Amino acid sequence: MSYLVLARKWRPQTFADLVGQEHVVQTLHNAITQDRLSHAFLFTGARGVGKTTIARILARSLNCLASDRVTATPCLKCSACLEIADGRDPDVQEIDGASNNGVDDVRRLQETLPYRPLRDRYKVVIIDECHMVSTNGWNALLKTLEEPPPHVKFIFATTEVHKVIPTILSRVQRYDFRLLPTKQIRDRVAYILTQEGIRFDEDAVMLVAREAAGSLRDALTFLDQVLAGVEGELTGVAASRLLGIANRGLLDTLVRAMLTGDASAALETVGMFAREGFDLPNAARRVLGVLRDLVVARVAKDPDALLDLVDEERAQAMDLAKQHDPADLQRLFTAWAKVTEDVSRAREPRWVLEMAAVRLASRPTLVPVEELMAKLVEMERRVAAGAAAPGSAPARPSSGGAGPTGGGAPTPTVQRPAPTVGAPAGGAPKFSPPRMSTAAAAAAPEMAPAPVTAAVRPVPAPPPPKVLIQNTPRVSQAPRPTEAAESAPVVASAPVVTVDVSGAMGAMDAWRRVVDAVDKTLVPVLKGAVPLEVSGEAVRLAIDLRDSFFRKKLATEEAQAVILEAASRVFGTRPTMELVQGTLPDDAPSIARLEELARQAERAAKEAVLRAHPLVQIVVEMLHGEVAKVKLEGDPD
Repeated sequence: MSYLVLARKWRPQTFADLVGQEHVVQTLHNAITQDRLSHAFLFTGARGVGKTTIARILARSLNCLASDRVTATPCLKCSACLEIADGRDPDVQEIDGASNNGVDDVRRLQETLPYRPLRDRYKVVIIDECHMVSTNGWNALLKTLEEPPPHVKFIFATTEVHKVIPTILSRVQRYDFRLLPTKQIRDRVAYILTQEGIRFDEDAVMLVAREAAGSLRDALTFLDQVLAGVEGELTGVAASRLLGIANRGLLDTLVRAMLTGDASAALETVGMFAREGFDLPNAARRVLGVLRDLVVARVAKDPDALLDLVDEERAQAMDLAKQHDPADLQRLFTAWAKVTEDVSRAREPRWVLEMAAVRLASRPTLVPVEELMAKLVEMERRVAAGAAAPGSAPARPSSGGAGPTGGGAPTPTVQRPAPTVGAPAGGAPKFSPPRMSTAAAAAAPEMAPAPVTAAVRPVPAPPPPKVLIQNTPRVSQAPRPTEAAESAPVVASAPVVTVDVSGAMGAMDAWRRVVDAVDKTLVPVLKGAVPLEVSGEAVRLAIDLRDSFFRKKLATEEAQAVILEAASRVFGTRPTMELVQGTLPDDAPSIARLEELARQAERAAKEAVLRAHPLVQIVVEMLHGEVAKVKLEGDPD
């Protein structure tokens, strides 16, 4: 007789034999005993958790010949029970949804359903992997599924229930199968090994149970593979080698090395993973599981309910977790979670794993928050009392030193002036970025300005800058209302134009009033233009040729008519309009540039306030660091 794999040999035959899925078993048992069975069931869940097994048990319960009605305890001896177990019953059809998924397959099935069963009480149709059935196939089955013949029962099984169309889901009873806990799989594997007369140790059984990841069928498949490679007793070392996965002992060794700061042992353990041919991404994931168990053992009030470990492993985890701070354990878990992702994507996973293990084993010790808070409180007390923070004040010379008696003169300090935009001489209007808003200034704490070690020499103001408009400007003259119907805007060539910044700044207030009176859709375009002259007589604007979109937008008659209409409302008369096009320097004064400078100045002022805050200075001094970046409210993450 040919060898029968363990997954088939030890397949449960009754509801009582099932491992796990108690919620499904209890519901079906009650439905059978109360005669409330539906005509269609949908079993969904991961692979190897018992969907097809329970479907066969349900078929036996419906058709067992030893009882005159459906029963929750089939006899397993009658011809119906035996033939269903062997897959030979003519009234129970098991159909593979992957290979019978079309409309023609469904129609052939429907042709057989109206006829009475040959022997059994019910015709049972089991469709495995039913998510593979096409939409047209489901639609062909829809009417039959809604109103089937009284002697027909449907059982669908799938691992991807989201692919089943909603009209089918609404016509069936759905049962969700869960992954089995490691303890249940471990107990079942140990029971089967005992019944088979095979000696084993606990490490081997737990290794197989964990690698199954909740699937009992996968566990028995792994067990078959391991048993074929050993002679005599099944040990954890042999199972680890044959399955290519690291055992719990090696994982614990690596975790202990990282927790105790032994980088050499951590590196050696990773090397052992590689020499044994273990799957390194899988090993990294399992190390993450060990770290999770330690965090749970250290933090949870009832860790036994959350740890899926045998007694010996649980005791070891509890003992190791008590030796380390919870914050350090969580820190290590978070860092290793990133390592797990990196290893799974790396071309050289061993190198990534080695360097990560060394880095985490060499991590600096965390300073308790309580200790930092105590130091901060002490620093605040000294600052409030007028004493200098430790290490921040220079040592005073003794009275007998070489310094002058009566105390030396204080070193002169100069306050840093706020940054401003240089204004032209000769009484021209000045431009300076706006100061911090009133709310921000009120919220900022008062403080003395930081001393500057080098003297600051005043610099004379430069002469008024000039803006040159190059690249052969073009001038377009907007028509007056009386001439609009007679002529188009005049376009003429002009020589290089020199724009006085003083004049442009002087026209800025009037230009702002015109822009505020314009439709909002045109405002962004107008804010980029440089006002050369804005009055009731004329509106002269300069725009950069490189801004093709803005240039084309302003050059249209519609845009110029809108600007002139707004200017007429502001000044009471309708001015002429002239558009100068050329290449503008980056510092040409426009509303957009002034607003950007204002934003930069306000941000710089806020950052300066925060950087100079006494508490920030205390923390910087305490940690011997520096402020790398200031993040203000509203900044993106």
